[in-house]
Amino acid sequence: MIYNNLFIIYILLFVNIYIVYSKNNTLYALTFTYYEDGNSYHQSLIDGFNKYSKEHDLGINMELMVLTPWNSTSEIESYGTTIESLLVKKSEKYDIYFFYAAYSKKYSKHFIDLREYLPEESIEIFDESIIEHQCTSYNNKLVGLPIHIDIGTLFSNMDFLTKYNKDVPKTWDELLSTSKYICEEEKKLNNTIMCYNGLFNEFSGSVSIYEFINSYRESNASPHPEITSETTKEALIKLKEIKNEIGEDSFNLLDNVSLYNLFTGNSLFLKYWYMGHLPTIKATALPGHTKGVSGSYVISTNLGVNNYIDEGRKKAAIEFMKFITLKETHKKYIINNHFFSGITELYNDEEVCNVIECDIIKNVYPFSFMDNDVNLFGNDDYQKKYREIIFKYLYDDEPLDDVLKKVEDISKVYSFSLKKDESDIGFIIFIIFLVLFSCTALSLIFLFIKKLEKKFRFLSKDLWIITILGSLILMSSVLTLYGDVTNENCHLRTALINVGFILSICPSLHKLITNFPKRNKISIWIENNKYIFILIIMILTMGLNGIFVISLYDLENLITSDEKNYIKCVMNNTIGGLVYYIIQIYDIFMLLISLFLIFLEWNLKETYLDVNFLATALFMDILSLILLNIVDNIKFKGYIIYNTLLAINILFFSITNHLFIYLIRIIPMIGKDNESFEDSKKFLGKVSNVNSKRFTFTNSSSNNTSSNNVESTSTTSSEKYKLIEITRTIMSYHNQTSISEN
Repeated sequence: MIYNNLFIIYILLFVNIYIVYSKNNTLYALTFTYYEDGNSYHQSLIDGFNKYSKEHDLGINMELMVLTPWNSTSEIESYGTTIESLLVKKSEKYDIYFFYAAYSKKYSKHFIDLREYLPEESIEIFDESIIEHQCTSYNNKLVGLPIHIDIGTLFSNMDFLTKYNKDVPKTWDELLSTSKYICEEEKKLNNTIMCYNGLFNEFSGSVSIYEFINSYRESNASPHPEITSETTKEALIKLKEIKNEIGEDSFNLLDNVSLYNLFTGNSLFLKYWYMGHLPTIKATALPGHTKGVSGSYVISTNLGVNNYIDEGRKKAAIEFMKFITLKETHKKYIINNHFFSGITELYNDEEVCNVIECDIIKNVYPFSFMDNDVNLFGNDDYQKKYREIIFKYLYDDEPLDDVLKKVEDISKVYSFSLKKDESDIGFIIFIIFLVLFSCTALSLIFLFIKKLEKKFRFLSKDLWIITILGSLILMSSVLTLYGDVTNENCHLRTALINVGFILSICPSLHKLITNFPKRNKISIWIENNKYIFILIIMILTMGLNGIFVISLYDLENLITSDEKNYIKCVMNNTIGGLVYYIIQIYDIFMLLISLFLIFLEWNLKETYLDVNFLATALFMDILSLILLNIVDNIKFKGYIIYNTLLAINILFFSITNHLFIYLIRIIPMIGKDNESFEDSKKFLGKVSNVNSKRFTFTNSSSNNTSSNNVESTSTTSSEKYKLIEITRTIMSYHNQTSISEN
């Protein structure tokens, strides 16, 4: 009895300890800051949640890891690379990530869809446009929530403006004229001040350029100007004028120098992200080309939950996400730290507007966002190239038209087009495709020429039509290289190649099985049910491709240094990759079974010329499949060479298939008469006889060797005997010259 009571007490104690410890989950968050004390805002948020967790008995504790220029590097690309290296490895080290909105689509698959975990009201509290453009990925997946938003801001020194009775500029012309006047007047007093910093340096230059061009829109609701438009040219000409007039020594200053001037008041106008500032400084939205238009961009810092942690930690992380959706959280930990919140209704709160300049938000609304697609600002390499090219105009006087063309090349994703101004090769390949497609389709005429009927005895007319249809389907996959690269196009190309290939060899496979050297029930059934046989093969083929379609391709944007960018279809999905390999194995199996049957029927008098042609076609198919996989797995330097090689390979695949299965039969007729065709038969017959003798000799030798071994060996395994019998049977079939009845 005592032992029973002790056992019960032990169990209850164990359960109690388990409950206590299971409720004390520790979550880890990763963030990045450029300032030495920048983690105080992040840390205050974490501390606030830990306090909130205790008050609400959540049993969750948060810890924060902060990357700074002093323990890593100050480049924005470095933080992006750090996140990527962790997420690609499916690391569970961190539960929550602070990340820039530019990476929302790039890293989307690594974060959970918050719509599946959060109530709708927790999401709707944020500005709809911020959620759509900064936090949402493909397929409407919500990968993060905006913890705060950064807005490009003009800081104006009111001491100088008041002294010279000038207003805060609302246009770039006003900023230029005011700066020139005040700086000249101060210089007369031996007081050198920074007129305007511009922030066109190696780190912030991409955003500053984008914002300046954006300021030349017709209104805040207008889209960002096209890179080669007259609007963009006008904006960059004005930018260079401002640089030459008032920013020669300050435009490329580093961020920390700009911050120093902001906090010391040693500048007239200064561009930076909104933050706390001196009382003598007034913060406003960036000027525009005309009054009422601002170039200021809104960029959010988001919070995302790691998709690779277990479900328990995900649910714990969601409690933190719920905490940051509270208005009081944003007022206390975001706005009080002089950051703008993504909850825009707060800017009607007088208490909030006493802390930050709410007019900035109102003057830049509706918000403008930098494109966070992976082929633009979600790609670190693009940001670097974008600013470097523009800087060649701004600082090195390279012709503006040349510079904008280079920017267009890295901004635009290229694919084959029929427009000659983009590439002649796309138009040329399309013409070649039309010619080959038409010739292949028209070659059906040969089936109905009476003099050629004997040449096409290998298959019936309907099966020849199916064969040619397969070649046409295979060839038509070239068309998927034209236009935008989408997931649908990627899957369509794979399906057309696979279905076209199988359909083109399926009738020949039917004939090979029908002509099996020894008549049997299977060959007889297939002979009598050719449509059912082909239907079964095609249902299996399309079924595999149908399963494959479920998995989405990753559209990998390849940004190159000297060539034009392009997108490749990459299958990173595990299930999709497995199905793709099954399709490849299926194709190989169809080829091997066909080649094996060709070997068995190599010496059949009735079809020996046909199987020679067919064998050549199948070996060319193997070569084409190998080349297709090689081309598809190499990252070429430009879209032209990649698409050209892919197109040539596909055309080669379909044409060689059509040539050696079908068209070669009429080639001798181009000569004087049937004699050349008969000579070809005799020649191939001699080759077959040589092969026959060689295989017979091999068979005989192996049989003799086997017999000797049997005689010299006291015990012979039944497996070896079966292998010998199978080999003998195969060689017997191979040496047959006619089909024998069962």
